[in-house]
Amino acid sequence: MSETETHVLLIEDNPIDELLIKKMLSKRKKTNYILRSVNCLKDGIALVQNEQPDIILLDLYLPDSQGIKTFDTLHAQILDVPIIVCTALEDENTALLGVNNGAQDYLLKGNITPALLSRSIKYAIERKKAENKIKYLALYDTLTDLPNRRLFFDRLSQAFSRAHRYNCKVGLLFIDLNKFKGVNDNYGHEKGDIVLQTVGTRLKNVIRETDTAARIGGDEFAVILQDIKDEESASIITKKIIQVIEKDIILKENTFQIGASIGISFYPSDGKDENDLLNKADKAMYNVKKTGKSGYCFCEKE
Repeated sequence: MSETETHVLLIEDNPIDELLIKKMLSKRKKTNYILRSVNCLKDGIALVQNEQPDIILLDLYLPDSQGIKTFDTLHAQILDVPIIVCTALEDENTALLGVNNGAQDYLLKGNITPALLSRSIKYAIERKKAENKIKYLALYDTLTDLPNRRLFFDRLSQAFSRAHRYNCKVGLLFIDLNKFKGVNDNYGHEKGDIVLQTVGTRLKNVIRETDTAARIGGDEFAVILQDIKDEESASIITKKIIQVIEKDIILKENTFQIGASIGISFYPSDGKDENDLLNKADKAMYNVKKTGKSGYCFCEKE
């Protein structure tokens, strides 16, 4: 009886090599390998976008792509799936280049055995899991599962580039929670963490798919608004955010009511770089904070 199930995508245009790989995988009794195969890179990319396999076995020489470019094109499309290169090309430079570019292994077809292939697949999947975990810890806030400050600035830079290319605006919301300190002081950090998690979930659910919500520190959050038309459009989204944050947060015997002070700035009219835009939104947020109530404010023009 199989102990595990592994979905394998083979991108290979040689029917003989496809049959050999299939036979090798069928000989491994502890793992049930479910093999899907396509004979060109285009079909491989299309399949992965619809149903993600656990591992990809890739031949570098296909009808629609040749050499290391084949791997680079595939890898750029599907960063989260481990890829093992299986090729007849015995070229150490190509092998090193492939591994350096992100391939988990580089196997020569004439040297592959069932045990070697199975072991390579197992290790590739485990290494990729470890890589993804490290990447997650570096780019995401583990409490709220939102992008952290580092990823936020990267996304903001990308939004600037897109705005410059398509001559559109980027809106930035700087959000500071009201009454949150009282939750921590009176009920403890455990309850405070749950409140932050709830706010993070509500932010993700209320913004558009093209926008980014991030936790940038403590009880401070930020939202990047892509392709925002004007202040009125930003106001509509901001009001929705304030409304969802102000909803009661019920934790067993306790009910918490918090609010949000939000400052808003726009690229390129209010700032030419990421820090400038964030600072402008931060100052606008403090204008709201002084009132002691939830609300929003656009940054003052120079």
